[in-house]
Amino acid sequence: MRRCSAAQAAVALSKSKKGQGMFREKDRKKCEELCEKYYAGRKFSRTLYRDLVLKYVSPGDRVMDAGCGHYLEFSKELPSDVHFLGVDLEEHLDTRNQLSPYGIRGDLERLPFSSNYFDVVISRSVIEHLENPPRVFREFYRILKPGGKVILATPNKYDYVSIVASLTPYRWHRFLVNKILQVPQDDVFPTLYRANSLSKLGKELKSAGLTKRELVAINHYPAYLMFSPVLFRLGILYEKLTSLHSLRFLRGTLLCVFEKEGAAGTPGKSCDKTERPAEAVGISSVRV
Repeated sequence: MRRCSAAQAAVALSKSKKGQGMFREKDRKKCEELCEKYYAGRKFSRTLYRDLVLKYVSPGDRVMDAGCGHYLEFSKELPSDVHFLGVDLEEHLDTRNQLSPYGIRGDLERLPFSSNYFDVVISRSVIEHLENPPRVFREFYRILKPGGKVILATPNKYDYVSIVASLTPYRWHRFLVNKILQVPQDDVFPTLYRANSLSKLGKELKSAGLTKRELVAINHYPAYLMFSPVLFRLGILYEKLTSLHSLRFLRGTLLCVFEKEGAAGTPGKSCDKTERPAEAVGISSVRV
């Protein structure tokens, strides 16, 4: 599942040609200068998410990426001895499924894996698209070993970018994202935000049986506004205001770690490299 993120927005805008479309080169450069002035050296959602995953993933762990995308990009961020498996709705994933990283097409509501198998489940920019987050979270709980972790990053529905996305009809949303961010329309998915607030996300994960270890809302720089210095400055002001603790519920991204309580290190089936791919990733029966 490929999605639009603030990082993608910045990349798309930075690659725009002089005078192309609604963006002017001088405006973009001014926004880049403002970004360097106010945000140089700061970490944002993608980097903070990566750091959090690396904090909890240990050598030899089995990691499932829910909504991994066609290229299983996050597998490149992990140590080579981690057994990585990505699940996505993409018809074809960029892996030969001979060695890790593995990838399969599957439904997050009905994961085709043995119970108590994975050490860590990760997912970034996917929860906002789910029709039934509670069912997906129960599946995460089922496939995790006792002591296993769920690590999620997802937009906050009360952030201004999410509000605009919610108010925009889907057909226009696809059109605008395509024109503004140069993302193919087929890669733009409906956003539902059914578990995308601090309270709702925590409640649904807890109802699935998981225990909170970390749950925070974090800010990001106004990447979606890098076509206008005036709007970019307003975005800077918004970021400063929502840095106040009392306004944290308006921050752009939710980042969390929840745990399946129990004795960590419960034995599971060994990941023998001589096994067939389906056996090595713990697939009991593929249901897609």
